[in-house]
Amino acid sequence: MLRKTTSPVSFDFSREGGSIILARVDIWKAKADGWERKASNEFKDAVKPIESAALALPKGSYTGIFQCFVQESLNGRYKFELSVSGKATFVGEGDVNTTPAKDDTKVFKDQFIVEVK
Repeated sequence: MLRKTTSPVSFDFSREGGSIILARVDIWKAKADGWERKASNEFKDAVKPIESAALALPKGSYTGIFQCFVQESLNGRYKFELSVSGKATFVGEGDVNTTPAKDDTKVFKDQFIVEVK
């Protein structure tokens, strides 16, 4: 998924449901000899329905990695959305409560491209 934007790049993470939902975004730049991490942000305040961040990035093309951790708490229901520069980029919804255990979990991981003009 490609997101064209200007700097600073805005990230909005929303969450709801009866689960603990935490997320992280890492921004990487390809180099001739590997990768360089340019920025990262954690959305770790599980009681806030919305968390926002703005990451200053120079012009260029970057690979973003989105990771989201959902753990059953009240009832296992979850819903989340990560928006990049106002555009929904990753959305998840469901029920993580799939076994008799009290702490069922699910991890989501995906990547996207950010092109900063």
